[in-house]
Amino acid sequence: MEIESKFLVPEEKDFKALENLSMLDSYTISETKIQLNEDTFLDTENKDIMAAGYYLRVRKDSGEKGKWITIKSLGGFNAGTHRREEYVCFLPEGFSVLECPDLRIRNMIFQFTSGLGLLPLITLKQKRIIRQLKLEEKLIADLYLDRVNLKSESRKKTYNELEVELKNGGTVDDLEAIRSFLLSHYNLKESPFSKFERAYIFRENLPEKTLLNLQERAVCTQLENHENIYGKYAKILLLLDRGGNPSELSLLLKIPEPEIEDLLSRFEKERLSIFPFTGTGEKNPEKNLTFYFQSGRGIPESNWKETGYEEWTPEGLLEFYGISRERAENTMSGALALFDGLSPYHGLGKEERKLLELAALLQNIGSTVCREEETRIIREIILTHPLKGLKLNELQMLALVMELQSPPISEKNFSFALQEINTSLPPASQNKALILASLLRIAGSLETDNQISLPCRFRQLDKAVEIELAGSAAEKIAKKAEKKSDLWDYLFSTELKFTQAKILFEAGNSEKTQREEEKKEGKEEGKKKEEKEGGEKEKIKDRAEGGTEKEKEKTEKQTEKKKRKDTQKFTVSPEDSMAFVAHRIFTYQFSQMLAHEKGSRKGEDIEELHDMRVAVRRMRAAAIVFDKYIESEKLDPHLKGLRRTLGAMGGVRDLDVFREKAEAYLKTLPSGHEHDLDPLFLTLAEEREKARENMLDYLDSEKYSRFKKDFLEFLDFPETWALPITTEKHDSLPHRVKDVLPSILYARLADISAYSEWVEGPYVSVERLHRLRIAAKGLRYTLEFFENVLGKEVESLIRDFKVLQDHLGDLHDAAVATEMLDTYLKTGNWGLSGSEKLSDRMQIPENSEGIEAYLAYREAELLSLLDTFPDAWEKVRKGEFRKKIESAVRSLYESF
Repeated sequence: MEIESKFLVPEEKDFKALENLSMLDSYTISETKIQLNEDTFLDTENKDIMAAGYYLRVRKDSGEKGKWITIKSLGGFNAGTHRREEYVCFLPEGFSVLECPDLRIRNMIFQFTSGLGLLPLITLKQKRIIRQLKLEEKLIADLYLDRVNLKSESRKKTYNELEVELKNGGTVDDLEAIRSFLLSHYNLKESPFSKFERAYIFRENLPEKTLLNLQERAVCTQLENHENIYGKYAKILLLLDRGGNPSELSLLLKIPEPEIEDLLSRFEKERLSIFPFTGTGEKNPEKNLTFYFQSGRGIPESNWKETGYEEWTPEGLLEFYGISRERAENTMSGALALFDGLSPYHGLGKEERKLLELAALLQNIGSTVCREEETRIIREIILTHPLKGLKLNELQMLALVMELQSPPISEKNFSFALQEINTSLPPASQNKALILASLLRIAGSLETDNQISLPCRFRQLDKAVEIELAGSAAEKIAKKAEKKSDLWDYLFSTELKFTQAKILFEAGNSEKTQREEEKKEGKEEGKKKEEKEGGEKEKIKDRAEGGTEKEKEKTEKQTEKKKRKDTQKFTVSPEDSMAFVAHRIFTYQFSQMLAHEKGSRKGEDIEELHDMRVAVRRMRAAAIVFDKYIESEKLDPHLKGLRRTLGAMGGVRDLDVFREKAEAYLKTLPSGHEHDLDPLFLTLAEEREKARENMLDYLDSEKYSRFKKDFLEFLDFPETWALPITTEKHDSLPHRVKDVLPSILYARLADISAYSEWVEGPYVSVERLHRLRIAAKGLRYTLEFFENVLGKEVESLIRDFKVLQDHLGDLHDAAVATEMLDTYLKTGNWGLSGSEKLSDRMQIPENSEGIEAYLAYREAELLSLLDTFPDAWEKVRKGEFRKKIESAVRSLYESF
């Protein structure tokens, strides 16, 4: 966070006086350092970074090899002080902006631009005089005196500016004291603009005071040529911004004056929130960073394969997910007919038509994966299986069109839905996706009982369009189509009325026959070739693994081996029955849970609670491993008790882990920052006390006592819950370790391998990575349960999974921490219930600079873990990993 005061220095005498200062009130001033800078500001052609509320600066200092990359938020001026997000990184000579070593900055650029190209927007030069303000040797602020030169075509402008930027040793009170002194002793004018904002105003020849700020103007400029309701809003606001008044605009645009006045009133209250695309509304913290673009692998300029990703064709995806192409083509035909017939209204082009075609073809690919969350799964499939020929922003648009097909989404709640989806697309792309989604919703209703009715004629009516449908079921389908056109009606203020065509198409003119004719004419040439290409996979090159010191590795192996021995305390034999092994695991782990209960209650050693939770987790993992060999009906009630116990301890343990990592972060800071997180620690202490009270209430409860008593009795009679080892016809059932463990291991390995489909594309789901961690932990526990019958090879397997599990665990912790810290900085509260909104408990914490720095640290940690995940995953996916499993299975057979 950058906190500073900015002043224009109109008179040269004041500039000279400031240049020669030796003291400023009670603050001493260092010697002068002079710097010559050239700043180039970059953005996309559509000003997507500006529309997101930021600007991107590349600064070249004279005599320095390399450049400085900075991203800052726009605006932020209030009561004489500028507060802006600021992210800075040095870019070595010869590197492009997209190769910026700072993951946070690189990811923000991809997020704002969706992979679109960056262009120079403005360039300015300045001579900067740099001095430091100190109080008793403590660095309070940096003082910058700048002579700025602007040039735009034939126009030039020079002005002088003074900046006072607060540093870590200073406080807001220091800045206010310096600001007051400067205003009272010199002829200065407070500047509400950053240099970028002032340069952009100069370039565009804008007045300083206008209705729209720069972000609002960028958003409206993106939308003004769109033909729907949001395009109309944008056009009106831009005309008002240029000096128009409601009465003039009413005549010009043929819109009732009260409607324009109402829009203006709404905008002055809600600002950009009148558009659903700008991300200014409240979002569900659980949805943040749901999908992360792996920017470290770069943007494919010609195809995805060049960046190491497998490319897919629509045909390949349909086949992979077992979807009928014929039905998909029926939906596609209806969608394209609607697109073409309604083109005078939506005004979209061939690129959007192609996206609609793909969306219609692929809209059912999620049905074979998860019917309950089909549209969300479709979005994930699209983002993790990049389609050949689509650019990054087009891939995102297609995914958004898909998710907007969710049945609960309607014209009444789609604005909230867009915020929940949390897409990073620019406003213009989101608006186009919304229009395409409205067409696809209608197209999906044009088929019933395997009968398709297609639009064949469009007729303009008063504030409506009549669409005739051809087909024997057209009358029935027309009613469905009208219900599904509510989103279109809202976007275009034009009702769609569907009727049965007066003259039905003859069989020879059916859509199916038309498609066959199109194929004969060669319109589908090359599809078979693409399908063949789409099924091929390219191997990702092995990455060099960093070496570790042998002694350290040996120590870690010994420690890990000892830990694993401590968790088992018994020997498994290949001849043992699975039920017998299950009983021994449950008995031992339950004793471990009880052994650590006293220490967990005392709360003096956080490892006691950790060990108690691990014992519970191992019992839950064992329940899955041994599910087919013990009676689940008898075990289920006790599993519920384990789940409740785990939940009761979770809040305390999560806060302990968070506190531990925050304290470790403080140790990395220079002297003087030991108390940066004190306000946060006070809140954490209060939250932990509440969580401990809840935990102790549960541990003292009758429910917990009854669970322990019942589970102990259950464990005393293992013969009552072991499943029979023969069928009713006396067929033998496999039940011994030597017979069933190989299939269990391979099934667990398959559970891990199945994640390749979801975590190897250009986007990766943070939620999916969390599920992978749970699956990896399940296999690791299984290996540990049977370690002594699987040979020495299993030790390295367990270590490999421990590394992956730790990586994913740190990643999950960082994701949760960033969400919680972000909410805390916005509300002053630690966590919100599912029914609460950010505005319900707004209480912004004071002196939060240290906490903001910690949030930035955890965000950088998260991005680093996400970017290095492919390396960790590749180690587990390599063929030799399966060979280790096979070797462990051979050891099992050799041991009997």
